[in-house]
Amino acid sequence: MSLKKEVFAVFFIFIFSFFAISQEVKNIRVSAMSEISVFNNGNLTSFGFSAEFFIHRNFSLNYQYTLGINQFNNTYIHYPGGVAGLVEMFRSDSYYLYSSSGNDGWGYILILSFIIPEGVSFHTYPRNWLELAPYINPFSTDFNILDNRRSTITLSLGLKAYLKPTYNISISPHFGLKHIYRNGKVGTIFGFSIGYLF
Repeated sequence: MSLKKEVFAVFFIFIFSFFAISQEVKNIRVSAMSEISVFNNGNLTSFGFSAEFFIHRNFSLNYQYTLGINQFNNTYIHYPGGVAGLVEMFRSDSYYLYSSSGNDGWGYILILSFIIPEGVSFHTYPRNWLELAPYINPFSTDFNILDNRRSTITLSLGLKAYLKPTYNISISPHFGLKHIYRNGKVGTIFGFSIGYLF
């Protein structure tokens, strides 16, 4: 079986097992989202989805996958997986010039990005229709955030407000800060999502 088929199969088994478990206890929230990160040299705009797996009523594991454009109108990708970003950080530039391998183990690291969360949230419930969740995501990976076609580990922290017209549906603005470990730059994050609790 090819690596792409293996990754595809493991991804769907993992997602379906999450949904099967969540049908019993309603502990996963999946949201369609958009986000803007503002840095001194411009904005990064991205769209995608996020997932929160509740390990307790007040704590969730965070996952976010987005695709968009960076400050220079080039492709930008955000995904959980500090493991992938860490491996990428320690590769030398000469690796990219001389490597001709089609399989560098990235399929397995991609699988890890679906297992290892990028961070955690603490959820409070001041009203039936309102949920507040400060979050910290120290293990995020951003591809091409510095416009160098490489992945970089980032930290983001902030606050999400969930406005809940029903128990299962939420409309969530969020804001926070994003720190790029590699160069120390800090930007502001603004986002919006619509989610459903399974």
